Amino acid sequence: MEVGGWMIGLALAAVLVLLAALVWQTIRRGAPASGRSADMAALAGAQQQLAGQLKAMADNTAAAQEAIGRTLNERLDLVSKRLGDSLTETSEKTSNSLGELQKRLALIDSAQKNIAELSTRVVDLQDVLANKQARGAFGEVQLGDIVRNFLPPSAYEFQATLSNGKRPDCLIKLPNPPGPIAIDAK
Repeated sequence: MEVGGWMIGLALAAVLVLLAALVWQTIRRGAPASGRSADMAALAGAQQQLAGQLKAMADNTAAAQEAIGRTLNERLDLVSKRLGDSLTETSEKTSNSLGELQKRLALIDSAQKNIAELSTRVVDLQDVLANKQARGAFGEVQLGDIVRNFLPPSAYEFQATLSNGKRPDCLIKLPNPPGPIAIDAK
């Protein structure tokens, strides 16, 4: 039972109790039967008038409750829609941000792998360059590749013996001046 209906029922019960009390008092006083009928008719009229007013109040209360219910439902629907839209927008933004973050992390991971590989190569080169014999062998290989790629075979000689008895890694034969150039790969 609704609160408004409960209050109307309580008011109606109070009115009936009041009417019963009035009828009882009239009977106890010993009023003449003709007076009692008139009183009873007046009480019945008052009761009908009260019943009409209570019904009007009940109808007004029901209409007000219905209007409040509609208003609450409309506001609740509006709040629900706004909340849903906000959640959808937030979800999309979060999804986009996570996608961008994933792309950036993939780039960082790739760069980190390249750095690790480069670091390994630098350490290997450092090991080669730290050892005098390995550095010499490395230099000779590099020198040989450069000379072979840029000069014709008649313009150079590897491990040639000079007139002073020394043996450079490469002797480049140039016309005078400057003449032959001795190169040590280290």
